[in-house]
Amino acid sequence: MIAGLEMSGDVIAVGAAVSEFKIGDKVMGMTTGAYAELATIDHRVALRLPPTFTYDQATAVATVYPTAHNALVTNGQFSSGKTVLIQGVASAVGIAALQIAKAMGAKRVIGTGRPNAKADRLAELGLDRFLINGQHDIPTEVLKVTDGRGVDVVVDMVGGPVISDNLECVALGGRIVNVGWVGGTKGEIDLDTLAKKRISLVGVSFRTRTIEQKTALFAEFARDVYPFFVSGALVPVIAATYPLSEALTAQDAMAEDKHFGKILLHP
Repeated sequence: MIAGLEMSGDVIAVGAAVSEFKIGDKVMGMTTGAYAELATIDHRVALRLPPTFTYDQATAVATVYPTAHNALVTNGQFSSGKTVLIQGVASAVGIAALQIAKAMGAKRVIGTGRPNAKADRLAELGLDRFLINGQHDIPTEVLKVTDGRGVDVVVDMVGGPVISDNLECVALGGRIVNVGWVGGTKGEIDLDTLAKKRISLVGVSFRTRTIEQKTALFAEFARDVYPFFVSGALVPVIAATYPLSEALTAQDAMAEDKHFGKILLHP
């Protein structure tokens, strides 16, 4: 099996059922087997490159920004004027969620991470408050920043260790959307708090979606976020690029968790 989920490039052939793309079009999207010079992609989830985008920028968008949009907007029901907490804000999806929230008019975005999470870079992207896991009392600080109300949406990349904090941080009727579990898959939930605050707790994943569901997801993403790429209001964050022949080196760099933004491979 060839690794890789994200790609961008020029169309060199199209299937008989494809009408919206032609040979020579520049496309980006989620696929499989992207660690390669040539790859296939289902036309229903492919997107055209924004006019000013490089291939690197397009590849950096392909998976993490639709994931962030689906968590924040579709499942988190985020809209302009709402407040957001992003657990693991310096992750690729966390950065994308921060950028989308700010572009769509968030009142305030709070993020958590480790001490090496490059808080200055996050502030440049619009993060209003950065809290360090293990140093700050996250619920106390979030309630202080939100005047005791809590946040409307929590987008969580950390998982089990922070689930109880999420329940305390979210406002009445708020939504918690779990995207990842880098901290572990198990945590303790106070069902009384969940019920009293009427909290919606949702998990998201691409792994169990049908192609029809993925098609709808990418259509919603294109509707809400693509215009920000076209206007230049939203620019994907890229940490480093490596030649395809150094894929293992790139993966080792990713495992060190010192980067900020996407790590890309060039065929």
